[in-house]
Amino acid sequence: MTSRTTMPRIPALPTVRRRDDERIETPGSSASPKTAADLADARRSRIAILRALPAGQRWRYFRDQLLARALAGIAIIATVVFLTVHMLTPAPAPALYVAVIDGAIDPTKASSLQSEAAQAMGLPEGRESGIVVDAYFDLGKDGLSKLQTMLGNGEIDVIIADHDDFATLAGYGYMTDLDHTLTGEQRAALAADIVTFPGFDDRDTDDPDYNGSGRGASEPFGAKIDGLAQWASITGPTTNPNTDTYVGLAQESGNLATAQRFIDYLRG
Repeated sequence: MTSRTTMPRIPALPTVRRRDDERIETPGSSASPKTAADLADARRSRIAILRALPAGQRWRYFRDQLLARALAGIAIIATVVFLTVHMLTPAPAPALYVAVIDGAIDPTKASSLQSEAAQAMGLPEGRESGIVVDAYFDLGKDGLSKLQTMLGNGEIDVIIADHDDFATLAGYGYMTDLDHTLTGEQRAALAADIVTFPGFDDRDTDDPDYNGSGRGASEPFGAKIDGLAQWASITGPTTNPNTDTYVGLAQESGNLATAQRFIDYLRG
């Protein structure tokens, strides 16, 4: 009977799974990479390379390969956060915006009026919760479109203009009836200076060419201010000897109480 020879069994080599790579390798199949260049040749990501490097090499590799990218990412995130906060948190609006039309007073006197009114009313100057007296409304150029846009946004509280310009703007429907927007005490004090102007006729009509400007009922839209104490102290006895100057309170204003305080300031 023939006897069979049993071959010695060769044990399988142990396998090792690398933590940062899904490939299975056997000991001795390749040398473990120890430099960034070796790891890069192994097609690893920069983060994987950073983690695999010896501790002494990590900072240099991070500085050379990842620092600029990290800073750029932080800058982008900071910019997005800043723009988001800026859009969701608008700057504070002025406490009072006074529009001076067509040079009813010149810019220098308008600046003086702004400063003195702010001091008297206990408010700062400027757009952030302060008083603004804007003398740059030239109706012959782009001043009317600027005025219309700001009125539509509820940004203007007080309008100052000479007689003809005031009548035009009242006819457009931009002024409030002072019987409703001044206090009783103010109406009594200014009774001799309050003047009526034709307003805007907003009745429905089938005529597409109909213009209601200046065809509405006459209402007390303005008050003459040339003789008011504080106004006269800044501008002189009269701003223009050929016309009077009027003040009105704007439609859509959100600062009626402050506008009334401004009228009191002009009275002195």
